[in-house]
Amino acid sequence: MFCLPGGSVPCKDFFLAVAVTSAIFITVAVISVLGVFGAVIVPVPMLYYYSKLGRLRGILVFALSLTIAMTILRALGFQTAFVYFFLLGSLGPILSEVLRKNYSIEKTVIYSVGIFLTLSLAILFYLSLISGKVPWSIIGTHISMTVKENIDLYSRTGISMEYVELLRENAAQIASVLFGLLPALVFVGSAFFVWLNILEGKWLFRKKGMWYPDFGDLSLWKTLDKMVWLVVISGVFIMIPLDGFRILGMNIMIALFFIYMLQGLAIINFFFNRKNVPLFLRVFGYFLIFAQQFLLFIVAGLGLIDAWADFRKLDKKSD
Repeated sequence: MFCLPGGSVPCKDFFLAVAVTSAIFITVAVISVLGVFGAVIVPVPMLYYYSKLGRLRGILVFALSLTIAMTILRALGFQTAFVYFFLLGSLGPILSEVLRKNYSIEKTVIYSVGIFLTLSLAILFYLSLISGKVPWSIIGTHISMTVKENIDLYSRTGISMEYVELLRENAAQIASVLFGLLPALVFVGSAFFVWLNILEGKWLFRKKGMWYPDFGDLSLWKTLDKMVWLVVISGVFIMIPLDGFRILGMNIMIALFFIYMLQGLAIINFFFNRKNVPLFLRVFGYFLIFAQQFLLFIVAGLGLIDAWADFRKLDKKSD
């Protein structure tokens, strides 16, 4: 028995896909802690089933599972953001379509992020039309609400009330700074989650014996050495006493920080492989890096210095 005429996928596989993805949507919405990690939990199952079942069935799985999840959550009294889960789920089909092109890792990330952000902007303009508000007003309101919610969250974690009150007094300024840095934050966030989903997908597809692009040894990945000039330019912009230049410089610097962080992680992974470090130590090491912000700066600095130090001796290998 097949779910669609001329199809080669049994109904049990189709309905299993709907059940699994619906359960994931509901779980992420119900367990608030998982909501923060929704972008690395939701897309991969959609990527897997969209690639396994085909485009039409993959889209049907996405539509049915999202409808079922939203219906159940509303019946249980949960206030869920349909747009949030729609965007997270859509990243799976987007990645599947880009991965089929067998691009390099750079093009795969850039094209996936580009398509994802284009879809996000289209939804933003649609919300703007139906609400009668300009897009930047919707974004500004959302940022202000997020800042307020986070300050309220801090107040319940045992932080001194003086610090909480200081945050509340400066909430408007914090929201204004975040609004100015939004281009870099959106790019970095989207690229980071796309990168993580690509790595997760690689592990899952190979475990299931399915085809997946071969990006080569990512521990040897590095960006162009000439990009260090962008670091210099962004630093100059930040020092110019004009808000427009400072915001532009900070946006460029944040994007470069992310890129050099990835290069730093590649260097660390290279030496993990070279020294045959056990898996549990690798996991612990990466956990420490992302748990301690100062370590992220060290990792990014490592990636930047690699332009001169060439820690992995890649220039000699290429020669």
